[in-house]
Amino acid sequence: MELRFSAEVNPADSESLTALYNDPARPELFEKSFSKRLAYDGDRLVGAVRVISEGVETALLTDLRTVWEEDETAQKGLETALALIREIEKDLNNRRVMACGRRRDLETFEAAGYARCKNAWVFFREGMDESDVLPPGYRFENEFVEDEDAGNRGPARTAAPNARSAAERPEISYRDGLGEASFADVNDVLTAAFWGRPHDAARTEKAFTNSRYSVSAYDGEKLIGVARAVADGGRYATILNVAVVPGYQGLSVGKNLMKKLFGIISEDVIVLNTHPGAVGFYNRLPELRRTKYIFEKFIADPAAERKSDKNPAFRLNMYAPAGYRFPDEY
Repeated sequence: MELRFSAEVNPADSESLTALYNDPARPELFEKSFSKRLAYDGDRLVGAVRVISEGVETALLTDLRTVWEEDETAQKGLETALALIREIEKDLNNRRVMACGRRRDLETFEAAGYARCKNAWVFFREGMDESDVLPPGYRFENEFVEDEDAGNRGPARTAAPNARSAAERPEISYRDGLGEASFADVNDVLTAAFWGRPHDAARTEKAFTNSRYSVSAYDGEKLIGVARAVADGGRYATILNVAVVPGYQGLSVGKNLMKKLFGIISEDVIVLNTHPGAVGFYNRLPELRRTKYIFEKFIADPAAERKSDKNPAFRLNMYAPAGYRFPDEY
């Protein structure tokens, strides 16, 4: 087998892509993707993969598929899948890449150096496979702590909002899009919400501009919360930058932003991958189920310096140990 690869979808590929995914909409989704690779053995299309991205921070690798998935051709399928991943990673230097897979992709992504994410959720729609998700409220072993909220709060919350009487609580409104807020306002919300860590205003503007969906929360004319989603217009969406400024955390602003996003996203599968501090928050949203098959890898740029994430405590909280299996996967 001698594979060749293409980063373009030719008109002649449409029928083959439709057959590969059993979906007539897939060729158009490939066309609109941030990046894609098609693999050929001779003139025969034998595999494909694509990436959804706003071109700034996130990349969601998905639709990894080959024509060889039966037991007797599994090795060909693995080799082709790994080659497709290596090819598309050439477009993703200096980027943290999420991969949305299936049970059958587990060994492939492990072989490609991806870690299994512990802090990933999927919006559970009717008809989705229960075997791909964990029970509602699932926690990993290291997440059982004496105070069930300890370590699961994300940005620190002040006590003031929760102490207010009903009459004192602000009247918060929610909007599709960012309303009248400037991107500088959005950047200030992100910086305040995420422990004061400075955000780059130009990157924030590009990220929100290139996202298909965004929502916002206001106290009067003051922007107090934002969230966005990158999507492909048909199959996948990923939620990002769910942020509420301190002083308004604990008032269900984050929950309401999420519900508003759920209401406007039309894609079939909505995924998110977050930090350990948000586990408690997302576990309390009944629309979400913790998923088994989101993977992550940082594609290093040799020319860029970057802090290592090999810290054992970081990896324990972010990723399952190498080779980790749930009982139904043995």
